[in-house]
Amino acid sequence: MKQPDTAALRERLANYTPGDELEQDKQELEGLLQEVNSQITEFRNLLKEINAFKEELHGIHGSLKHTVQRERTAFNALVAAKDSADDIVDGISRAIVKAEQHTVIHAKISTDELAKVHQCTADHIKVEEELLEKHCKKIAKHLQNNEGIWLSTRWLAFTIIAHVICYIAIILWAFSK
Repeated sequence: MKQPDTAALRERLANYTPGDELEQDKQELEGLLQEVNSQITEFRNLLKEINAFKEELHGIHGSLKHTVQRERTAFNALVAAKDSADDIVDGISRAIVKAEQHTVIHAKISTDELAKVHQCTADHIKVEEELLEKHCKKIAKHLQNNEGIWLSTRWLAFTIIAHVICYIAIILWAFSK
């Protein structure tokens, strides 16, 4: 353990005066007081800034409230305009349907026009008969030359029965193996 330097302590004790220590304590306390005062000033400035920000936020909040109210009013006006437009469209649609149902178009066909229609119909029938006659001649020619496949009902039934018997025979042969 190290021994304290008693000579330095004795010299310090000899030079000790209570007034000097009191003066040092006063200076130290004044320094602390000045430091506390400067911190208090900083806190006051900070509080002023916070209050300014608070007032600004209150102003922004009020502005936003008014904006929301205006938007709500505009939205309600748009909804009313949409409803009004829907009512107008419905009214126009009903008027069109009513006009279609109650409008009678009077048309008159003169005897000359009716004669023209009859003539066109007769010409159409004549052309259809000529086409049908040509088709019949073509089919008859194919029959005379034995072209194409012609099965009667009896032969068709015979072919189907023969196919069914063959399929059954193949299936039975496959199962017997």
